[in-house]
Order: sequence, then C-alpha cells, then structure tokens
Amino acid sequence: MTDIQKQFNSTEAEKKWYQHWMDKGYFNSQPDDRPAYSIVMPPPNVTGVLHMGHALNNTVQDILIRRAKSLGYNTCWVPGTDHASIATEAKVVELLQEKGIDKNNLSREDFLEHA
Repeated sequence: MTDIQKQFNSTEAEKKWYQHWMDKGYFNSQPDDRPAYSIVMPPPNVTGVLHMGHALNNTVQDILIRRAKSLGYNTCWVPGTDHASIATEAKVVELLQEKGIDKNNLSREDFLEHA
C-alpha cells in the first residue's frame, strides 16, 4: 500500500510529470498524415497584468488541445506569440512620444529597433 501525503507537493509532482512530458515528446509536433489542430496563444497584454481571464482562456485552450489530441489530431499549442502587436505598438508609440519622436517619421526597421 502506498502512503499518501497529507499535503500535495506541487514541486515534486511537477518534476515527475514535466520529465515524463519531455521523455514522451509532448512539446513537439511533426507534420504527418493526421489532420492538424493548432492553437496560438498570445502573451499577456504588455499594458496590463495577469487576471482571471488569462487563467480561464488558457484552461479552455488546454482542454481543446487535449480533446483534439485524444481524437487523433496532430496537435500543436504554441504559447507566447503576439497575434496582432496592437498593445505592443501602442506602448512603443507612447514611449516614442515621450522622447519627442513621431512614429510616422520612422522607417519600419527603425520602429522595430525601438520595439
């Protein structure tokens, strides 16, 4: 019989399961003959802080990707890509204005350097 601890040790559990996921290659997706299913998850807004909506959104995406995987899809959940950069651009424009720089006077490359 296995002894069950009174308190859950999240660090111990995470080490065990993270290694299992790495060993099984769960963080990789290679194109094959299965239908593809992917979710691109943008990072938190640069002008805000994490809130319950982020947790809800990530939980729903996790459920969707796990369901698709269980149905045989070639799944890929890509975290941390900014899908539109609108909030980032607004923040950079604000910083440029503080320096007296008009965004419209910059080339795309110059703007990206500031970003």
